[in-house]
Amino acid sequence: MMLNKMIRLFFGFGVPFGILMGIYYSFNYDGILPGILGGLVAGIVFGAIMAGVLGYLHVRSVKKKAGDSSNNDYDVNRSKEIELPVSYDEAYKLCIKSLDQLKKPGIKDKNYSQGLIMARTGKTWDTWGDKVLINLAESKDNKTHVRVSSKPAFLQVVDYGENLENVNNIISFLEEGSRS
Repeated sequence: MMLNKMIRLFFGFGVPFGILMGIYYSFNYDGILPGILGGLVAGIVFGAIMAGVLGYLHVRSVKKKAGDSSNNDYDVNRSKEIELPVSYDEAYKLCIKSLDQLKKPGIKDKNYSQGLIMARTGKTWDTWGDKVLINLAESKDNKTHVRVSSKPAFLQVVDYGENLENVNNIISFLEEGSRS
């Protein structure tokens, strides 16, 4: 999975940079051949540097935020499920309160009967914002099944563990709130 992410970073940064540098070299160094070669080399070098640096920073951040529960999953789309020993009504209220654990939270939609809460976080240095989805379902014995998902609001290859942190913070709040 991480190799796929590194390849996306390499091409995402290397190709546009290489094209721009190729155009620049074509105009400034007598012809198209120096432009193509210069752009190709510049794109490969820049793409490799950016993939290495951003990939390293992402892995380091995810490991730091995951702690001991790291399973080498560096995906930006995160989700976890939990069974709360409380009624559906109480679990729904807890889930609404749990959104305060997010950075710059905002509730976009909520539907009590469908057990759905959609929220969004604000932009930070690490991310352009995230979409958080909480699904609730009544279980037997006065318990409630909750699934918490978080993903980037826009196309992002790395999030530096922000979505993992969103999910973990909400799950921790729900576990603590259901005990009291």
